Amino acid sequence: MTLFVKDRVFYQKLCAIAIPIALQNLITVGVSMADTLMLGALGEVELSSASIANQLFYMLQVVGFGLTGGANVLMAQYWGKGDLDRMRRIMALVYRISLAISLAFAALALLVPQVVMSIFTTDAQVIAGGCQYLRIIGFIYPIYAISNNSVMMFRASGKVKISVVVYSISLAVNVFFNWVFIFGNLGAPRMGIAGAALATSIARVCEFVIIWFYTFYWEKDIRFRFKDLVGTDREITQDFVRNAMPILFNEFLWSSGASVVAIVIGRMGREFVSANSINTVVMQFASVAIIGLSNAAAAVIGNTIGEGDIPKAKERATTLVFLSLGVGVAAGALIFVLRPFVVGLYNISPLTQSYTMDIMAITSVLVFFQSISMITMIGVLRGGGDGRFVLLMDLLFMWTLAIPLGFCAGLVWGLPVPLVFLLLKCDEMIKSVFSILRIFRGNWIRDLTR
Repeated sequence: MTLFVKDRVFYQKLCAIAIPIALQNLITVGVSMADTLMLGALGEVELSSASIANQLFYMLQVVGFGLTGGANVLMAQYWGKGDLDRMRRIMALVYRISLAISLAFAALALLVPQVVMSIFTTDAQVIAGGCQYLRIIGFIYPIYAISNNSVMMFRASGKVKISVVVYSISLAVNVFFNWVFIFGNLGAPRMGIAGAALATSIARVCEFVIIWFYTFYWEKDIRFRFKDLVGTDREITQDFVRNAMPILFNEFLWSSGASVVAIVIGRMGREFVSANSINTVVMQFASVAIIGLSNAAAAVIGNTIGEGDIPKAKERATTLVFLSLGVGVAAGALIFVLRPFVVGLYNISPLTQSYTMDIMAITSVLVFFQSISMITMIGVLRGGGDGRFVLLMDLLFMWTLAIPLGFCAGLVWGLPVPLVFLLLKCDEMIKSVFSILRIFRGNWIRDLTR
């Protein structure tokens, strides 16, 4: 078995997709870090309020990832075959579904924000702050869904530079208006957490304008046009339901599980919420290479299968397994080293500082397994059309192991915060082992195209 394929084209394709996506995620993390730092300067209530309020947005984000992830399995294989017409029809279907889903999320944020917040926490101050945030940010959910899903679908054809442009501008806009509205600069009112929501909304509108101009007037290969939004295609819809809906369902279950995790954390106190919010940003920063490589893996494996070269797809999958090990070690070392520096940036209590240091140490180990599971499952196995296996892994280990253990540990047994955090995340360790075994057995490749 060859550990690393000697194929320059393969590594060039990986880098051409992975590096821009990693940069895009680095920029996105910059936005999150700016939000947490500026809100953290106001206090733990504001930081916790925004963190919990964003759970609804996070669920929308993950469902969108599942929707486009499922679509991209088909689109990457059609791109390998050169069938652009079917790619456009898949994009149109995704736009219609994402609009419907995002409108439902917007209704929750705008009509029942207190109900949403009360699910995650009983802290009255945190609930009040979160309601302010949701009543503003809820309006931009639909345009965010459309623009973000556009960016992710273009990855199937290797078009990833546009995401760097979009999110670089978004970062600058978001940070500037955070400074203006959170703290009341340039004559603006001091809005606090509501200012953070307004700044994010303005940034999302900018993203939408740029990506839609690119989609309809600049992009020259797929050439998606407004007329493609009209009408339905029964064959494409059937293929999407059969092959992409399991992935969408998988991401919905995963995001629901993540929300249960947030409920456990939220009900254990604002200190745990604040610590987890800080840890999440650092983990995202350290994981940009993992996310980039997993997206590149899905596109490259899908393209290779679409070209009909199954042996080459298997060789490339093996190489990606070993690349995931190295990237995971690097991410874990970075998180561990950054711990004391990051904690010093925030205006938080000694107890929150202690929680943050502990859960970041645990995350520095867990991210190694997360690297393996993300690159092999989200990248290789989904890219190869084996989405049902990924769904099975999440059902088995997240919902029957990690969530029940974490829920009991935190809300029934009253165990220490670091141990609760470890149990809530323990499924990544097990999934990584099963995903490697699945790839090495070689029975994961599915050609989903017509």
